[in-house]
Amino acid sequence: MNSKKLVFMQSTAIFGYLVFISIVTVKVQGTALVTENFYFYIIFSQFVYVPVGILLALPGFLSKWEKGGQWKWKKRYGLFFLFPTLYMMMVPYVIPVGSLFPNLLITNPSVSSVIQVLCGYFLIKGFEKE
Repeated sequence: MNSKKLVFMQSTAIFGYLVFISIVTVKVQGTALVTENFYFYIIFSQFVYVPVGILLALPGFLSKWEKGGQWKWKKRYGLFFLFPTLYMMMVPYVIPVGSLFPNLLITNPSVSSVIQVLCGYFLIKGFEKE
């Protein structure tokens, strides 16, 4: 596929997803306020930007798809990148234990979004063919 078309499709998909998520987030937040059940909203907000990272890593994954061989997971990606991002996304919101990181880092919404994008990116980037 032409790289310009792929970049355009990737950009369109990311932009469309972000618009869709902004609408859904408002609806989920409104439902959480009305029902006073915030658990789904917390889980949703901790994982909502993971598909953006997946979309960013998709061109590299598709180029590996065409090669022959067996799929293998790079353990170093899981250990050094994926596990820490999952830890930062889940503690203390999903798993109620004390965090190893400062509260300022955990509660900052900008950091949370970046961590989610990195999690999705390294989730896909960790696959390789041999």
